[in-house]
Amino acid sequence: MKETLVFIQNLLSYYFPLVLLVICGIYITVKGGFFQFKKFPQSVKIIFKAISARKRKDGKLTSLQSACTALAATVGTGNIAGVAGAVSIGGAGAIFWMWISAFLGMAIKYAEITLAVAYRDKNGSEYIGGPMYYIKNRLPKNLKFLSTVFAVAGIPATFCTGNITQCNAAISTVSQNFYVKLFLGLFFAVLTYIVIFGGSGRIGLVTEKTVPVMSVIYTILTVTIITLNIDFLPSAVKMIIKGAFCPQAVTGGVVGSVLSCVISGVSRGIFSNEAGLGTSAMAHSSAYDADCNTQGLFGIFEVFVDTILICTLTGLTILCSRVNIDYTEIASAELVGKALSEEFGSISYAALSVMMCFFGFSSVIGWALYGNICSSFLLGRPGKTIFLCIYPLGCIFGAVASVETAWKISEFFNGIMLCASLPAILLLSDDFFNILRGKKNVQKKD
Repeated sequence: MKETLVFIQNLLSYYFPLVLLVICGIYITVKGGFFQFKKFPQSVKIIFKAISARKRKDGKLTSLQSACTALAATVGTGNIAGVAGAVSIGGAGAIFWMWISAFLGMAIKYAEITLAVAYRDKNGSEYIGGPMYYIKNRLPKNLKFLSTVFAVAGIPATFCTGNITQCNAAISTVSQNFYVKLFLGLFFAVLTYIVIFGGSGRIGLVTEKTVPVMSVIYTILTVTIITLNIDFLPSAVKMIIKGAFCPQAVTGGVVGSVLSCVISGVSRGIFSNEAGLGTSAMAHSSAYDADCNTQGLFGIFEVFVDTILICTLTGLTILCSRVNIDYTEIASAELVGKALSEEFGSISYAALSVMMCFFGFSSVIGWALYGNICSSFLLGRPGKTIFLCIYPLGCIFGAVASVETAWKISEFFNGIMLCASLPAILLLSDDFFNILRGKKNVQKKD
């Protein structure tokens, strides 16, 4: 019985979602003419245009703020601890498969954001959307149940993926003392409460300020380590390429399975940039000035920053520093701390702790928006109120608890969300390609 449950969990958490991701990513990429590469310069341009424009509307989420909120949720502790874990599980080659997942993820995220904005609803003066809305508003009646499946899975995923695991990973880098962790958990909870009760506009305002600053600081630190060890960079790149197809040659035979390398790299990459989960689509469709013809461009840039830039810098920092990697156990943020300490000394651990806390907190408030939307979809305003009252408590639990179970729960429900959203994207691919090619065809089915 136990073996059967483990098999079902692995099937829904890893294998089936990953197969769907690969199929969906390749299909959209090929049929779309590799648009994510062609449109990448345009995605960079629209980011800088949005920054220079700096639109503001009291209480409303702007396109730039929605992108920052989505980035806040994706650029979390997983970009540090998650990458370290992937390298320790699958070897340096896992980074290569992260790149592959990112290229496919750019296409998927562009599609889900475009569809979410195209088929969103308006609740009073606010826009609301996401996979559950383009499923409800566009798919046939016999498939509308997938919208409920997605929303139901989204609530526990929000608590586990976006809150408990993030707080635990962040606060654990500061101290292992129970009372210190409890205090920090309470502090996180109070800050979270203050931000999320200000609505999507306040969430966007906070993420717009914190995410770019912390991303730049982390980039500077990692680039410095890589630059100081530039002589080893060619060897590190060689380890990544060779390790992707022959991991035992890089890990001394400890990691001997290419499949293990692929799964660790692709799964960590996808669950880092959230392509296919449909979560970012909820943030983007909440922007009052979002346009289905252009909003997807933000998604391309998000995946690039999250996986191609930050995750790669984390991996190269570990490899170039030549810190010892124990392939017999799963590493976490401490491996990155050791890499930084090679050049910056013990102060690097304090700097890493601060960044982990900022990244963790930004993910917590970013995911709060997603849980808010899922709760509202299922139970209306009462569901939203209940969620907002309970959600901050997850920070306290995450700070002091062991989170192995939370990780398993989050992976399971993330898998359910993927299994609900990706088939919808495939079924609505013609709509997406019409919008992509300028043949706008936005209509809702009863």
